Amino acid sequence: MTPEELQQIKDIVQAAVAPLQQGQEQLTQGQQQLTAQIKAIETKLDKTEHTLRSEIKGSEQKIIARVDQLEKLSADYLDGQVQGVKRRLDKVEQILNIKP
Repeated sequence: MTPEELQQIKDIVQAAVAPLQQGQEQLTQGQQQLTAQIKAIETKLDKTEHTLRSEIKGSEQKIIARVDQLEKLSADYLDGQVQGVKRRLDKVEQILNIKP
C-alpha cells in the first residue's frame, strides 16, 4: 500500500468516526443535562418533604393541643355532673332524713 492509499483509508475512517464522536459528545452533554435536572428535582423534593414534615408536625401539635383541651373540658363537665348529682343526692337524703 502506498502512503496515499493509507491516507485515503485514514481519511475514510476519520470521516466515518467523526459523526460517532459528535453523537457521543451530544449524548454526554444530554446525560450531564439530565443529571443536573435530576439533582434539581431531588433538591426540590427534599425541600417539599421538609416543608410537608414541618406542616404535619405543626398539625399534629395543634391536634394534640385540641385533644388535651377536649379531655380537660370533658373531665370538667363530668366533674360538674358528678357534683350536681351529689348535691341532688344530699338534698334527697336531707329531705328523707336518711343522712348519717
